[in-house]
Amino acid sequence: MITIIVLLILAGVSIAMLTGDNGLLTKAESAKEETRGASVQEARDLWKTNQEADKNTKDETAKTLEDLLNDLESQKLITSKERVTIEETGEVTIGSRNIVFKEKELTDYVKIGDYVDYNPTVSDKSGTLVETSKLSYSSPKGTGKEHGNGNSIQNFTATADTKWRVLNIENGTVELISEDVIKPSGGSNFYLKGTSGFLYAEQELNEVCKIFGYGYGADITKGGNYTVGGPLDTPITGRIEGTGARSITIEDINKKAGVYEDKSDGQMKYSDGTIINSSYGNTTNPTSNLLYPTINEISGYAGPGGKNLKYTDYMYDKSKIASVDVQNMLFNGANYWVSTRCFSSEPDAGYYHVRYVYEERVSSFIMVEAYAGSITSPAMSIEVSVGVRPVVSLKSDVIDINTDYSTEGEWKLK
Repeated sequence: MITIIVLLILAGVSIAMLTGDNGLLTKAESAKEETRGASVQEARDLWKTNQEADKNTKDETAKTLEDLLNDLESQKLITSKERVTIEETGEVTIGSRNIVFKEKELTDYVKIGDYVDYNPTVSDKSGTLVETSKLSYSSPKGTGKEHGNGNSIQNFTATADTKWRVLNIENGTVELISEDVIKPSGGSNFYLKGTSGFLYAEQELNEVCKIFGYGYGADITKGGNYTVGGPLDTPITGRIEGTGARSITIEDINKKAGVYEDKSDGQMKYSDGTIINSSYGNTTNPTSNLLYPTINEISGYAGPGGKNLKYTDYMYDKSKIASVDVQNMLFNGANYWVSTRCFSSEPDAGYYHVRYVYEERVSSFIMVEAYAGSITSPAMSIEVSVGVRPVVSLKSDVIDINTDYSTEGEWKLK
């Protein structure tokens, strides 16, 4: 009996040494997992090195993440379940190693159309107010030689109650767009008119929108680019400096709609290759005594002359944008100017347009009709609201991705 008891005790000790938390079998299994984890991490490190080398040399020879996971799974270094974990979360734990394959990116959290808690009137997290002078702009009437809207003095003020939505996320930079159209003080339409309104439209729209780009989180190295002048002028380009805001452009909307200029034939096309307007790109040599808008005359026009005009006008409706959410964000029933100009022409006339979104489509308004010996400005016969849509660029790391968006309803800033 004593012998049997001793043998049972020894057996128990042996089993414990083999199978306990610190047992030989457990240690062997842990060592196996550590070795497997080390192999996976080494493969991951080599893959990341090759990815970085590709970026520096602009090659595309490195494996994709899918290729890497195929290799690891075929070598039985990861299980199918671990692969799914990596694909879903970007990381996996093997043994004591937490191996990160891909860092979480902003786009894993923040989506186009999301709301962001941006306030153009405060300069820091503590709520310090932006200088009052930066938050308002008085758009002058202007002349042919001086920028302005061509109609009358119109005043704008940036306020804290404007809501902002995500328009673009590219290379870590987030661009916001005002949810609603911004109008001059008093709620009237923002009128652009005549030769001055046409010549300086891009500048004036960016001047208005700049007042929204001084808030906390705005990237003040951005701002808006513009071109002023008419077909007789050497184009003058400029930039609104020191602000993170600009006016929306036709390129912003075209990008969402998949509209592009085909360099092979110079035509504007939808994403399926269909031509939007067969007249686009055509050049007309108008009559020699046509008048032209110009920044070299205080009246805003000069002539006669015979300058060739390239047809650049085209239109399309919101259905060309696949995402209904993006449609609603850009074509929300309100009408607004777009800081892009375009032209159309005939042998005996030239028409000078400023683009706008009107009745849920990309369109343009003729600011100037130029004929032989005369130049006219059509009346702004729009009875509905026409305003501006500022676009604000945020610094790449200012959005707090730890925000509980489902509860807060908007992304907070760090």
